[in-house]
Amino acid sequence: MKGQPGLDVSIFDMIVETGDVQARMQLAVELAGLVNDAEAPENERDCVVPSLLKLASDPVKEVRRVLAETLVTARYLHGDILFSIVADDDDIALAFLAETPALDHWKMRSIVRVGDTARQVTLAQRPDLDDDVIKEIATQADIAACLALFDNAQCTLSERNCRILYARFGRVQEIIDRLLALDTLPLDIRVLQAKRASNQVHQLMAERGWVPANDAADMVADAEERAILQILDSANDLELPSLIRFMTSRNMLNASIIMRSACAGNMRIVEVAMAHLANVSLAKAQDALYGGSSAFNSLYRGSGLPQTCIGLLRAAGQVERELRDAKRILSDESFGRRLIEQIMTGDGAMSAAERAKYLDIVGRYSSDRVRVIASRLREGLVSAA
Repeated sequence: MKGQPGLDVSIFDMIVETGDVQARMQLAVELAGLVNDAEAPENERDCVVPSLLKLASDPVKEVRRVLAETLVTARYLHGDILFSIVADDDDIALAFLAETPALDHWKMRSIVRVGDTARQVTLAQRPDLDDDVIKEIATQADIAACLALFDNAQCTLSERNCRILYARFGRVQEIIDRLLALDTLPLDIRVLQAKRASNQVHQLMAERGWVPANDAADMVADAEERAILQILDSANDLELPSLIRFMTSRNMLNASIIMRSACAGNMRIVEVAMAHLANVSLAKAQDALYGGSSAFNSLYRGSGLPQTCIGLLRAAGQVERELRDAKRILSDESFGRRLIEQIMTGDGAMSAAERAKYLDIVGRYSSDRVRVIASRLREGLVSAA
């Protein structure tokens, strides 16, 4: 019998069917050599596929092992042969799967869908995964394979695949820890996780009864807002507007976060938040925050923030304007001190009760030393009243 013209394959079939183990092993080596030979005619490589398939399912394991070991360097391999080897015993299949260059995008995805955990993990450790294969692993593979992606130095988890992993394993701490360790993790996922973590802590504190319910709620809310503020502060100028929009869509952008930002002198967050809430450009929001009272009042009304915070935000804007005019930058604590001065002396029309209220807010959202100053001044105002 002949395959394609020029290559008689009948001898191969005879060895496969009647040859001893040593003969079949030698045939496996020779046929694999033909497949590996880039200069061999394509029709000759094609016509030995049936013989290779029979060797790949040989009843003797050593024959199959020799075939896998000699085919592992083949750049082009018929899919049926490749999958036969991948489906073999683990000690044959996994070493082959880890090294073969014959896996393309579609074959990798097929292995993720039908392979067991060992094969999924081995595939996840390969250095040549593209984003779609990683997506297949993140979407369908066992958690062990998903964890292997984090240990693969050649694997870059895209924003899309980070979101898939978070949506799928958002309650699995091991995955969460690995995601949070990524510098490239989308910031909105960090915000969601901060919210989820605070809810879990609140529930735990309520169940254990460690502190009174109201105190527990205040403590958890404070910790959550501090964490979110750190995330907002880490966002660059391109990321921050979209993050503010995301928080608004989840009802997570509240007056407390904006006031906390103002007390720390993080006016970049205040600017973007006010621009979004008032539906104006960033430049217009900046002009209003650091300009005259009429523009400021218009911006504030458009933001929908409670009127009880307007004086504090105006004072923070005045401090920031002075710093920019003087080309100075202050630490969070120094900004808080300067904000206290502005509240106490900047607006002669402000009542003692209003000053006391704003000092209370500054004290609540500032460092310990600023809190002490604000508390003492507030007590003095209350006593004088």
